[in-house]
Amino acid sequence: MPQHHPILEAIERLKTRPAHAPRPIAVYDLDSTLFCTGPRNLAIARAFSEYRHELRPFVDRLEAHRMGWNVMADLQEAGFADEAILTELRHFWRATFFTDHFVKMDGVYPGTVELVHVLRNAGCLTYYLTGRDDPGMRQGTLHALESAGFPLPSEDVILHLKPTWEEDDLAFKTQVFEDLRALGEVVLAFENEPANANGFLRAFPSATVVLHATIHAPDPVPLDPGIHVLETLAGQWLQGPALQ
Repeated sequence: MPQHHPILEAIERLKTRPAHAPRPIAVYDLDSTLFCTGPRNLAIARAFSEYRHELRPFVDRLEAHRMGWNVMADLQEAGFADEAILTELRHFWRATFFTDHFVKMDGVYPGTVELVHVLRNAGCLTYYLTGRDDPGMRQGTLHALESAGFPLPSEDVILHLKPTWEEDDLAFKTQVFEDLRALGEVVLAFENEPANANGFLRAFPSATVVLHATIHAPDPVPLDPGIHVLETLAGQWLQGPALQ
């Protein structure tokens, strides 16, 4: 499909890459790029409604695949207006969203598993670079990757999580750029946050940087020219002759 041409062109370049060139790397964010967090947010809202029963009719109106970046906003859109309870939910969400237990509940966006395998088979080192934190989410993340069928950490698959929950995601990823340069050459990067996508393109101007247009934090920065925006990563292109 035409919108996937940037990825296909990157794959074609991999086929003619000189043997002495640095190892090609494909970098993937996880939350809202490969994984859909809607089921996680919905599970958290349902768990909280066990304590605040007045919330349950509104939670029952939510659909995981339609949920946005903020579950509190989703409930307000469903008609719930008690600010005190929404504040309680916000605290509950912050204590549960970044945990092994709930991260296992994420869904997977169509085409993402196939994409990672295609690029790995094309010779790319798979590098999961995520704002999830190592102390609280490594085991749940490994479980989710395995359950979905993504490649697991090995010689050519790296999972890099934040050392602490408190660290800013963009600052963390920016610090990792030097590690990536030492490993090889970033040829593709996939993100859902515009600021992070901009950071990748500025650090690796020859890379194909893709913004998966799912959900993102409020008030996003403008995207830099040259970033490719895709509504979906799925499609027949994943089985096309160009991938053979």
